Amino acid sequence: MRRVPKRVRLLYIALIGAFLAWCIARGHKVDYLVTVVSAFTALLALPAAIVAVLRPGKIGPAPTHLGDTADQLAQGVRQQWEAEARLRRLNDPYPLPVAWEAADADLVESWTHLKELAEDWPGQPPEADSAWALSPAGLAGKGGDISQVFKRVPTRRLVVLGEPGAGKTMLIIRLLLALLEHRPPGGPVPVLFPLASWDPARQDLYAWMAEQLTQDHPALRAPTLADPSQTSAGTQARALLQQRLVLPILDGLDELPENRRARALHAINQALPARQPAVLSSRTTEYRSTLTTPAGVTVLLNELPASVSSHWTP
Repeated sequence: MRRVPKRVRLLYIALIGAFLAWCIARGHKVDYLVTVVSAFTALLALPAAIVAVLRPGKIGPAPTHLGDTADQLAQGVRQQWEAEARLRRLNDPYPLPVAWEAADADLVESWTHLKELAEDWPGQPPEADSAWALSPAGLAGKGGDISQVFKRVPTRRLVVLGEPGAGKTMLIIRLLLALLEHRPPGGPVPVLFPLASWDPARQDLYAWMAEQLTQDHPALRAPTLADPSQTSAGTQARALLQQRLVLPILDGLDELPENRRARALHAINQALPARQPAVLSSRTTEYRSTLTTPAGVTVLLNELPASVSSHWTP
């Protein structure tokens, strides 16, 4: 705490002394003098208190430990989707059988290109490629294998395609719950975002996702300073997204109006930074038509690998 300057202290003592002399000369009682002096002292301290509160950068929201915030979000997401799984009876009386295989080659990036891209990422451990699939065929699987399939993708980005009733939603719910089960404390939280409410012409992807987070988890509206050097705070939702502590599962590209889908794909390409895991789901026909521009050029999502095409198994 800063000391009060000597001249100010002397002036304060002189004022109190003069005031006491004046009160004694007028014959006031001692208890009255004590009350008046106490009030006078409090008033003298008031300006300093006001300046301390209003001084920019000195008082503000305490920095939030985002790892703890992510853990709380993970608990809320788990409760939400475990309840949804019970409502949909995904495991009653036993898990419904869903299998998948690699999608057609014209819908995906080259596997060789994706491996080279991931290998060149700064800080990539030498043994990282030991878990990757050798080719798109290595992504095929069924049932509870979906979380392992995600680890086999070099860029950790996945498209889930399928026809109506093929089990896409069931598959991504299982993936979400599996990722939560194996999530380390303070790690990224998989969150499912239904794309139907997004207008990419009006909101960028991160602003929209932050809005969805605060709607479903109101506590994330609280301000936070993700960087203690900042002088203004954003919401905890925005900070989690900026620090890549949310793994977006973007569900239902086909549910967007047809004239928004291509813009949405472009917006996702622009928004997602390198090394940001992501999942996207869509009906196959709508996804294929969205990738082809009017000029006949196919535009794929950045870093998205061979996708999986889901279907029921007998």
